[in-house]
Amino acid sequence: MNLCKLEITDRDGWYKEFELGKNLIYIGSDPSSDITLSASRGVGVAPRHLQLVCGQGDRQRYYVVNLGDADVVLGQAGDRIIAPRSAVDIAPGDRLQLGEFVLVFSTRAGEARPEPAAVVGRQGPDRVVSTPAAQRRVAAQEQHHSAVIGLQLFLPYTTLDPERPLEGTVTLRNVGKKPGAQFRLEVEGLETDCYDIGPGPILFPNAEKEVPLRIRHPRRPEPAAGEHRITIHASAPEAYPGETAAVSQVLQIIPFYHHTLRLVSESAEGVSIARQD
Repeated sequence: MNLCKLEITDRDGWYKEFELGKNLIYIGSDPSSDITLSASRGVGVAPRHLQLVCGQGDRQRYYVVNLGDADVVLGQAGDRIIAPRSAVDIAPGDRLQLGEFVLVFSTRAGEARPEPAAVVGRQGPDRVVSTPAAQRRVAAQEQHHSAVIGLQLFLPYTTLDPERPLEGTVTLRNVGKKPGAQFRLEVEGLETDCYDIGPGPILFPNAEKEVPLRIRHPRRPEPAAGEHRITIHASAPEAYPGETAAVSQVLQIIPFYHHTLRLVSESAEGVSIARQD
């Protein structure tokens, strides 16, 4: 499979291509970055500004994490934003404005160019910027239907940020004829401390109710950063024995960094080590 590449142009027109041949790539002004954008060629780039993460080993699929403290502009018209400590999918043809540099994610000639993936950004508690493509993706990707249980999952975006829980809703509908059906909801793919979901409602025929769903970043090694599927199961065992419905969605889990500091002091008696997390 051919690798994707990143085309970079600076303020003076200097141009260079970089093949994206790793699963994790850092971009910044620090010389230790995988792709270094030197301050001599343009300003506005933090030492470690962007992180490119390969999607499940497929090196034609990446998403970008903004590690900086300012928005990164995405798109030809500059109408899309990657907010600080947010992540978005990128697709061939996507254009990033990073300080005085322009970065274009592309494929080699002759390769198909898929439609740009969903792009979601945020700045402050109430701002969410999304494209129509993103709006198409907020509903669940896969569904297992039932003749008597209606189930839908809606999320405002699919990126799970360590700093901000993901607030969504699960909509249940009694499509059958049993009155006063007691529904149950289960979440698969997350530990119980990573989500809160409202109680299953009691519904009469053709009635529906939205149940709040709150998903928190695990802030631990498992599940690993990258794509992770969750599934919501609904049932009403007393009213509709054996009937279930399910909806699934793939989330992008942003990497979470936890560092440990060790302080070492020397004394006449020897060396002592103090540890602070």
